[in-house]
Amino acid sequence: MDNLSIFLFAIAGISTLVGAFYLMHSASVSEPMKNYREGTWVKTVTKPVHPEMKDVEPGEQLMGVTFQQRTECDLEEYKDLQARIEQLKSELGGDDEDDDEDDDGDVPAIIGVS
Repeated sequence: MDNLSIFLFAIAGISTLVGAFYLMHSASVSEPMKNYREGTWVKTVTKPVHPEMKDVEPGEQLMGVTFQQRTECDLEEYKDLQARIEQLKSELGGDDEDDDEDDDGDVPAIIGVS
């Protein structure tokens, strides 16, 4: 029984190894990979076109946005923003002391029923 389990384990390991190498080889010789190596990336559309893209012609330029991340803040902009936040808090009645009504953390009394 012990030799049978070792043999089955070895067969499973070898077949997994062969399958992994076959998968890597088939991916490396695929058509998209050949196009990528040549510097042209061409893909044939096989799915239906999204309804919002049906009127878009091939090669038509679409709008794109690139956001720049700011690492510093202007002090005046920051003060204006804080003033606006405080104004909105006062308009909404943002009294922070009344929002935390938790009865000072008291434990509720449990009354036993007999």
